[in-house]
Amino acid sequence: MTTPSALVEFGSKARSLWDLDSDLVFLNHGSFGAVPRAIQARAIEVRREIERNPVEGIWRAGYVAIRDAAVEVAKFVGAEPSRSGFVTNATAGINAMMQSIPLDPGDEVLHVDHGYNAVWQTILLTGRRRGIIPRRVELPLPVTGPQAVVDAFEQAISPRTRLIVVDQVTSPTAIRFPVPAILDMAKSRGVEVIVDGAHAPGMLDLPAEESMEAAAWTGNLHKWPCGLRGTALVAVREDLVGVVKPPVISHHLDESLAAEFDWQGTFDPTPWILAGEAIRFMDRFGGWDLVRRRNHDLATEAHAYLCHRFGVEPCSPLDGSMLGSMATIKLPSRFQRSPSDAAGVDDASILPRVDPLQKVLLERSRIEVPVFEHAGCRYLRISTHVYNEMAEYERLADALDRL
Repeated sequence: MTTPSALVEFGSKARSLWDLDSDLVFLNHGSFGAVPRAIQARAIEVRREIERNPVEGIWRAGYVAIRDAAVEVAKFVGAEPSRSGFVTNATAGINAMMQSIPLDPGDEVLHVDHGYNAVWQTILLTGRRRGIIPRRVELPLPVTGPQAVVDAFEQAISPRTRLIVVDQVTSPTAIRFPVPAILDMAKSRGVEVIVDGAHAPGMLDLPAEESMEAAAWTGNLHKWPCGLRGTALVAVREDLVGVVKPPVISHHLDESLAAEFDWQGTFDPTPWILAGEAIRFMDRFGGWDLVRRRNHDLATEAHAYLCHRFGVEPCSPLDGSMLGSMATIKLPSRFQRSPSDAAGVDDASILPRVDPLQKVLLERSRIEVPVFEHAGCRYLRISTHVYNEMAEYERLADALDRL
């Protein structure tokens, strides 16, 4: 992909590079990302090229292209390429780890109550299958500083604790955890750590590098790098290379970690092949250092603004020291409700539950922002990316005031 000679401006001028509805205020990049038009177009080209000779495109050339892309992504996140491989998403990465990491019946696995629900479900199922004991670590809000996170995990460790599954950036509460400090503490207590870095690529600089002492790390490329959905990376510590296996075993069992992860059966390799191009897409905004800094500054500004506007206590320090490119804000008392109230509304039994306020904001004000309950209170979470600007968070506050 050719980098434009002139840099694209952030905010509304950048938005034309995406297919987002013109009337939509999209403040939820953190859920499923948003794929730029240029990457969508490249996906069409790559898929057509594959179809000219599927054996060549998927197997011979595709196998090489996947490894080349995995190497580029590994360097981007600060992982060792030979100990890294693709999975479809960070949840698949956690599943692979929980199936592989040595654990005995009766061993405890800790997971914080700010963590991603799908990961907790994975730990629960692992408990059923392997006889381990899942335990939730409670971390009250607000979180006043990094040490509070370390202390919460350390106080939860018991003689039976063998593993901590920790978020690098928590999904619901959008708090950046002090992963190096947690790793140091856990090592001193003889406890292994898996790092769930689902949001970290593109949000943090070299997130796998700060997790190198962990048993394994995983992160998504469809969020801040804006890659095609179905792209995530797993990085494994050297002594566990032969232990951690991909979610699907195909032809290359025990040949090498790269061989096992690069070929997990027949699938569309396009998202993996284009992962590097998605990363390089941000060159038109001045590169990732500038993008990360700008997104973080906007998240910090919007977080402080909304907390002040709503008159609520911040969930994390207002200086942004525990934020990346997201922030979670407690809703004011007029939007809180009693525990007996319904947690959401269903349009049909097969659809996910949606908070009524989230639905109203979308229908009345065309604002897409997640609203959820945590520890008995209601919150909303904002995301910031290159196409967002401060006026959108002001529009969110105005919409809530109108309600």
